Amino acid sequence: MAGYDQQLFKNVALRITKQLFERSDTDYRVYGAEPLDPNLQIPVDKFGSLTISGEMGHYDDGTMVKMDILYDEPASHRYDRPSFQLKAIHYGLPEDANGQWAFLGQVLSKSPATLSRLIDNVPPNEKILDLLLNGTLLDKKIKGIGEKTLLKLQALVKKNTDLSILMDAFGDRLTPIAYQHVFDHFGDAKRAIKRIDADPYVLIEVGGIGFKTADKFALAAGVPRNDPRRIRFGMQFVFNTEILPRGNTFASIKFFVARCTAALDVAPVDVNPQLTPEAAWQNGFLVNEEYQLVTSLLMFIKEADLYRDIKQAHKQVWPVLEEKKLKTAITEFEEAHQVHLDDEQRAFLFTANSHGITVLNGAAGTGKTWIINAFVEIMEKHNRKFTLMAPTGRAAKVLRDYTDHTATTIHARLGLMPGFEFSAYTRQGNQDVYGKSDFVVVDESSMLTADLAWEIVRSIVYEKRHLIFVGDAFQLPAIGPGNFLTDLANCAAVATVTLTHVYRQGAKSGILDLASTVRNREPLPFNAAQPAYLSGALRLYNQRDEVTIANTLIAAYHSLWLSAAHDTSQLLLLVNRNKGTLGRMQMNARIQQFACPAVPGRPEYVAPYINPDTEEPDVFRLGDKVMVLQNDGRAQLVDPKDNKRIVQTKDDEDDVAASDRVDYQTTIITNGDTGVITHIDPRRHFLVVHIDDEYIYFSFGGVTNRLALAYAVTVYKSQGGQAKHVLIGLAPSGTMVDAQSFYTAITRAEATVDCYGDFGMLTGKLDYVPTEHRHDLLTNFLDGRLQPDKFGAHTTAEIRDYLAPLPQDAPVPDQSEAAHKPKLRVEVDPTLVDFLKKTQKKDGPES
Repeated sequence: MAGYDQQLFKNVALRITKQLFERSDTDYRVYGAEPLDPNLQIPVDKFGSLTISGEMGHYDDGTMVKMDILYDEPASHRYDRPSFQLKAIHYGLPEDANGQWAFLGQVLSKSPATLSRLIDNVPPNEKILDLLLNGTLLDKKIKGIGEKTLLKLQALVKKNTDLSILMDAFGDRLTPIAYQHVFDHFGDAKRAIKRIDADPYVLIEVGGIGFKTADKFALAAGVPRNDPRRIRFGMQFVFNTEILPRGNTFASIKFFVARCTAALDVAPVDVNPQLTPEAAWQNGFLVNEEYQLVTSLLMFIKEADLYRDIKQAHKQVWPVLEEKKLKTAITEFEEAHQVHLDDEQRAFLFTANSHGITVLNGAAGTGKTWIINAFVEIMEKHNRKFTLMAPTGRAAKVLRDYTDHTATTIHARLGLMPGFEFSAYTRQGNQDVYGKSDFVVVDESSMLTADLAWEIVRSIVYEKRHLIFVGDAFQLPAIGPGNFLTDLANCAAVATVTLTHVYRQGAKSGILDLASTVRNREPLPFNAAQPAYLSGALRLYNQRDEVTIANTLIAAYHSLWLSAAHDTSQLLLLVNRNKGTLGRMQMNARIQQFACPAVPGRPEYVAPYINPDTEEPDVFRLGDKVMVLQNDGRAQLVDPKDNKRIVQTKDDEDDVAASDRVDYQTTIITNGDTGVITHIDPRRHFLVVHIDDEYIYFSFGGVTNRLALAYAVTVYKSQGGQAKHVLIGLAPSGTMVDAQSFYTAITRAEATVDCYGDFGMLTGKLDYVPTEHRHDLLTNFLDGRLQPDKFGAHTTAEIRDYLAPLPQDAPVPDQSEAAHKPKLRVEVDPTLVDFLKKTQKKDGPES
């Protein structure tokens, strides 16, 4: 069908037959469909079907749509079916009565009772959609159809009409799905057109439309490149995409201007006027003129809040358990377990018991989790309660296994949804999530961004409980802005205990010896010329060929898998990239061939497209070890007894299709959580993954963007986890290799490490420590180099009022030191009170 390549077919009426793919982080979807006109000269397969891909809304099977579609020759080979790219969707309503009834039948395909009542009460020659729009049906009382249902139908019809009006106004300057987002945001086509004509950048406020789309739209509308509105929104875009992702929370004005001019294709003279103190304030930024720095108002106030709350928490020095009782409890613990706590471990127990915030820092193997476990056991014997949290499900599972105590992800405990860090600033965090806990423990704190740390620190009422951050400041930093754990561990004003004695693994293991060498910046015990470095359970092999490294890793994994009786739970293969011969995708596909092979008659999911990296379709099978790739605040729960989603509520039967659905119980899963596939249903197009103690539903649509095989993972995704045997493959290019990533990789092992890579590359890359190249405001606030209220032309109180105004006449929260002191309970003898009252009456008020 090469003769059709790049041919555009207009106004094609289609029936959607099946959703083949959905990218859950975007609106990109792939549908199977069939033309409604059998005589239409358009490429289809032998079943009369074709495939459409592009940004679209969700369509149920059977939905009828009219589209402009472009024949796509490469996709046709990929899907093995004539395939098309979506170019336009034709909205609007049929003008004839028959067409309007057909349209309504489609809308009410899941509400046949409602459709039947309308047919019985409205003549077939009436234009039913016109009657809905002008309100005639609302005035006509139809038995069995309430006003609520009719209003919903009216809204659906209006949406289709308004989408047509929007497309007539702006043509192909927005994608079809973008028009749906615009209508959902404004609720009315005429209102939307008026606002967009006045300021095209108002599109940025619309969910699903970012700066790039709005900017393209605005430039097409004639907005000059140096228009102040464009510069203002462009600066926000550059800050969010080029400053924060590097781990920084501020930038020099010179660097920021350079990045803005490059991204917006304007001159410095166009950007500089927008960064004067007052102009920056209006644009959402704060400028420090002394040091020529710039940061966003949102990032600044979060770090200022962190600084304020940390200082206030530090002043809360009061014991949860009386010191004398704690000393006795420690002695009893030592006798019961026949151990002796060293001075550092004791220091932690007493510090955490008495300080509002405590940091427990320490290198791998120094027993951080062990002493937390001891602390939990000691305190729970005295009826003190704990909340244990970690940034990822993997880290929470490790913490739970060590302590035999419930541990959850931070997102789940705080009820944080994906993307919370970009939401509007609020003054108050969630302080109702810890129940009667006396201690809140956060493990793997090196993974905390400034945003997530802000949510945690402000969620604690320090008069009631103490907060403990646990982590290794030399592990990989957070993927996002800030250097939180390092900031706290290096600040003399924060109660920090650093463990230095290594307990995990014997001194001859070699793993922690090399980890300490890398951590302490000491000379490496190997050089670029030697073939290998072997030290106890640590084995490094000097290999420079990527194919050889990959083949050796697969052979080593297979050997360990056989000796472990096919148990992959204690095997971890780490790589430093996703694609390529030594990438995560290809290594997983190769391991799956023997660890979870295809079995005739056993259900599996095969992706409807070819993975360009592996050149094969992605496959998921029962028993596969998988990892979650995206945060999901509404992951649906499944009952493992019947593999059905657990119902929460259900709408009334008499309702329109858009609301005629079942609501299911949900949970929060986070990027990096791992689990095992326990059920696959090819007929109903879903699979179930057992993650921690829950069973999670994944529809086939977009599943490859939400799940990945997890036999091999990147070093970043391994953080917080451990395995008995760790295999590491480092590409000769050295991509993503540095001191902290290598340190994190080898310290995931509980027993052995086998690493394959170029020693010459390693000796050069292990000099680089990412955290030393991050800069944030919190560390400058804690060290006194900068003062929040003197950073810019506005105080923190003014910024809070600007970002989150208090209601008029609202009481101002007392931020004084006295307001944060624990309440002192004093019992007074009633007899003494009576005596004092009598004395006062007798002697007079001046006595």
